[in-house]
Amino acid sequence: MLRTVALLAVLSLPASALTADQDPLLEALQGELDRSFSRLKSAEKVPLYFLHYGATDTDYYSVGATLGALSYDNSGRERKLDVDARFGSPELDNTHELKGAQARLNSKDQASVDLPVGSDAAAIRARVWELTDAAYKAALDRYAKVKTNIGVTAEEKDKSGDFSPAPAGTFYAPVSLPELDRAGYREMTKRLSEKFKAHGFIIRSGVSLNASAANRYLVNSEGSSVVTGNVYLYLSYYLTARTEDGMDLSRSKSYHADTPGGLPGENEIAADIDNSVSELAALLKSEPSEPYSGPAILEGPAAGVFFHEIFGHRIEGHRQKSESEGQTFAKMLGQRIMPEFLRVYDDPSVHDVKGQFLRGHYTHDDEAVRAARASLVENGVLRGFLMGRTPIEGFPSSNGHGRRSSGNGVVARQGNLIVESSSVVPYAELRRLLLEEIKNSGKPYGLLIRDISGGFTITQRVLPQSFTVHVLLAYKVYADGRPDEAVRGLNLIGTPIQAFSRIKAAADDAGVFNGTCGAESGWVPVSAVSPSLLFSEMETEKVSKSNNKPPLLPPPYAGKKGGKL
Repeated sequence: MLRTVALLAVLSLPASALTADQDPLLEALQGELDRSFSRLKSAEKVPLYFLHYGATDTDYYSVGATLGALSYDNSGRERKLDVDARFGSPELDNTHELKGAQARLNSKDQASVDLPVGSDAAAIRARVWELTDAAYKAALDRYAKVKTNIGVTAEEKDKSGDFSPAPAGTFYAPVSLPELDRAGYREMTKRLSEKFKAHGFIIRSGVSLNASAANRYLVNSEGSSVVTGNVYLYLSYYLTARTEDGMDLSRSKSYHADTPGGLPGENEIAADIDNSVSELAALLKSEPSEPYSGPAILEGPAAGVFFHEIFGHRIEGHRQKSESEGQTFAKMLGQRIMPEFLRVYDDPSVHDVKGQFLRGHYTHDDEAVRAARASLVENGVLRGFLMGRTPIEGFPSSNGHGRRSSGNGVVARQGNLIVESSSVVPYAELRRLLLEEIKNSGKPYGLLIRDISGGFTITQRVLPQSFTVHVLLAYKVYADGRPDEAVRGLNLIGTPIQAFSRIKAAADDAGVFNGTCGAESGWVPVSAVSPSLLFSEMETEKVSKSNNKPPLLPPPYAGKKGGKL
């Protein structure tokens, strides 16, 4: 009884005010890990050689408004647990890729459970015990499948093992949700969202704020005990419309920070909303794009997204080893794959660039390995890969990029992908070089691409190794000096090796993209940083569209004239 009272008193403290020996969640995880591993490691003929617990403890608040009215106002706390069990040895264990008919079992989906959010150690440990038992049995069963599969499938070229050693580490730095002016944010989102009422061509719109303090608890049988946290503040707005020929168009903007003071003020956001409304209006009046091949500029944030999608996913370590993957760059180490003025690396330890918070920042990955800079391209030459604790030939160790969201197994993922150039020109000069490329190519115009969405990039070898990236905002730039003209309905398409070889110049800016990336290990926060880039040639195709007409009636708040366009 006295112990329970003490724990409740501890729980009332902010997470950042706790010490490791006061933390009830860490105590429960460590106690159950020690008990389970000591008793289970030799319970079967095949040894359980590694056991890992990863818990996420998230405190969150969100508020959103539409057309001046509050849509939601939520807060809460949740805890999730993942258990990773490895049978066999680091050279061969239950995570080994299955081939042939059993390849369908290679999904990274795995069981996870909700943990109690209170401080009752017995309740927490009961849930940990429950999932440990399930993970143990699932891992043992899969190890049997691995052994059978190896005996009936072709020999693998990459002889590296399934797991790499890592030094045991101790780290304790939880975070707490900062004090927020919740009443102020409620009123601000309502005021900002009401601005869209003045424009009847907008079909849907909204403004929202999301705040979270996400703490990750990582303990394993090697002796690591890591508690690390991140605060994420995310304020955003969106607006959509539909053209007469049935194409849905949208504009949006998001602002990311880890402190309330890092977010912009209401006046700045209001000005951005006005600019986005003007952009959407111009897109509605524009003509749909025809397929194009010619010079283009990808402005900074868009170039960052491009590198994230087209390059970053292809140099994740496990893809160089998996026989289901296209392995675009697996055998290109030491070869030039980009212009010699480009350098690319991924460094999750970088907190910000020129004061702009990077959402992909973290201290330790989800395998309890400290984040480190991974040098990927130097002077245009491929030098390395993103590595978790799954080794590949020539890269036996992790560089702190093993990541996942709850309910998924860990794989190597991007954090902060950063593109730099040793030779830069002012943006105005980059635009002049674009005009020069247009004239030299004999094209009537080039493209200026300001905003793209993730699209998709195909990495599996059963499909063409190509990419498709949806363009959200682009302009035709005419060689004869006519004003830039908005254009809609286009995707960037191509193949990675060819696309990177066509980069001609870089500007002296550095655009930041912050977002959340989804892949086989779930959804993780990421950032990408790149200067604006000039391509000698970029190919586009038409996008699919709904063919639905715009609403027959104007919105009820737009009046008789149906709003302004």
